[in-house]
Amino acid sequence: MNSSVGFENGLWRLIPKNHFVSMSFFREEPLINWGYTESVLFTAYDVCRSSDFWIDSVIRSGKTLKEAMTDLGFPKKTSMMADTGVFEMEAKKAGIARSLGIDVDIALTNEEIFEAYRLSGADYFVSPDEIIQPTESSEEMNKKIEVIKHNFTDLLDEFPARKIVAVIQGTNRSTITMIFDFYRSHGIRHFAIGGLIPLWRHDKELFKKTLNYVRKITKGNWLHAFGLPILRLLPFYLHKVGVDSIDTSMLLYLSARRRYVVGFEIVPVRLVDFASCECVACSVLSPKLHPRRYDFFMNLYIQNIVEAAKYSENPELARKKKVIAKESQITGRRRQTDHRVESKTPRCHPRLGRLLKRRFRRTQDINMTNQVRVSTQTDANSEPM
Repeated sequence: MNSSVGFENGLWRLIPKNHFVSMSFFREEPLINWGYTESVLFTAYDVCRSSDFWIDSVIRSGKTLKEAMTDLGFPKKTSMMADTGVFEMEAKKAGIARSLGIDVDIALTNEEIFEAYRLSGADYFVSPDEIIQPTESSEEMNKKIEVIKHNFTDLLDEFPARKIVAVIQGTNRSTITMIFDFYRSHGIRHFAIGGLIPLWRHDKELFKKTLNYVRKITKGNWLHAFGLPILRLLPFYLHKVGVDSIDTSMLLYLSARRRYVVGFEIVPVRLVDFASCECVACSVLSPKLHPRRYDFFMNLYIQNIVEAAKYSENPELARKKKVIAKESQITGRRRQTDHRVESKTPRCHPRLGRLLKRRFRRTQDINMTNQVRVSTQTDANSEPM
């Protein structure tokens, strides 16, 4: 597999969703000085739904969003991938509103998506696709395939093939192969596989077979995976199947719900011994600091991003670092620091000491649910609590 196709352009391993358009704290220190991953992803849906006046000021300036972010301190070398946000839109439609019998009007036209793409100044652009469900009829599937092809050719009129990430949908070999061949005939080298979360929920064996087959036919090209149902699948995606990169919002939502990532495990913050870790982030994360405070959330999010990125590169490290908290989970008491706990508690990435020298020291409490909304589409909701 020629992984250098994407690596030379900054696409590599973990690509977190960056909500800099709709959440202002992504445009402030320390997150604006992003140094945790090679690349980030944002969505056209995020751009179109945002009511932030910052976007208006960027438009008036004549700059792209990436140029405006770079002016604020965002590293120019960090690649940006622009996605449609179609999965988030469909998930909202299928969420609590539908259960209440409310018809939610959430839709973006291709022109709206492409306008957001043009404004973004991103390095890569995801072709608008349709999620093909494994339970759909052949007629429904064929209609979606035609829409996928039409969307792709429209995007090809806007951007060169080398900047397009073409999404493969489908759950059978003939459909997958046909879509892949169509993309290849237009010179595409960057591919993605979509519809993974609904497929995982429908049939886990079919999910694995589909992933492996898409990786097989795209060998020699870049392959991105959209959707991470559970964190423990990260090494399966990257190191067993061999996909080149994956995006997720899980780490943001886990942090908002006060969950601490250790290797590929997720632990409630009340069970974590922060004192045994010497990194800057964990020095702030102490039992004395209220877990709903802004600086607690911010440092927890950074710790989780860096931890996941580190183990995405080397999954063997994660196997050696597990948090064992069965007794505490049963009794509901906070774990006490002893030699056993210290030996099991991981150390965070050493770069945090440099990255967080100018971290926030805000002291006010805020309700994070006002800015971090856990939607029904988030892959974090698939993680057992």
